[in-house]
Amino acid sequence: FRITFPMVGQAIAEFEMTLTFANAPIDRFARGEHEAMTRSQQRGALLFFGKAQCVNCHRVGGPSNEMFSDFRNHVLGVPQLAPVFGVGTGNVVFDGPESDEDFGAEQITGDAADRYRFRTSPLRNVALQPAFFHNGAFTRLDDAMRHHLNTVRSARTYAPGAAGVDADLTVRMGPIEPVLDRLDPLIREPLALSNDEFRDLVAFVRDGLLDPRATRASTCKVIPPSVPSALPVARFQGCP
Repeated sequence: FRITFPMVGQAIAEFEMTLTFANAPIDRFARGEHEAMTRSQQRGALLFFGKAQCVNCHRVGGPSNEMFSDFRNHVLGVPQLAPVFGVGTGNVVFDGPESDEDFGAEQITGDAADRYRFRTSPLRNVALQPAFFHNGAFTRLDDAMRHHLNTVRSARTYAPGAAGVDADLTVRMGPIEPVLDRLDPLIREPLALSNDEFRDLVAFVRDGLLDPRATRASTCKVIPPSVPSALPVARFQGCP
């Protein structure tokens, strides 16, 4: 079905509302509740802020205000999903000579240096996301995280079907080599983590940053029955 601007607005609004839930295990741990995080989450936190270098982009200090994002644009080598424009297919005309690329921030700035750059996503309650990266190229959190460890290999071997994306997003992909040519130096070199280290890192990002109140049911409850403007109140997907 056709994606409309109101749908996009509702999706952004629902996402922003989830960011108001900020009482995750790491928050309680920081306040002195040292049992709030499991040992695996604690080990994962040490990796996140240390060896794994995640905090270089998913920052928590200064203007980041503990949102786990530097709110800057980076090239992360994300595979380019580009459904063909037309009835029954895609409803967006993509960039590039073959209309199969997404130029990212360049669309806004007009600066070719911003091509393929996208803003770092905040990580609070990221476990609730159904897909990851700007185009939903990955549908499993561990796959999205593993992409960061060896971005070049991940991008070149990417298969949309195996990644779990919907069938209409598997029909066409844009070129990946121009993206990799602009890859951010922060993730250009592969990072080796043991299986145990990777499991701990996933445990921290998935569970250590998740406020248990940030569920669909909780989000539905904070929608007011009416607003002073008397305009219709948004109804998010899955809410009564």
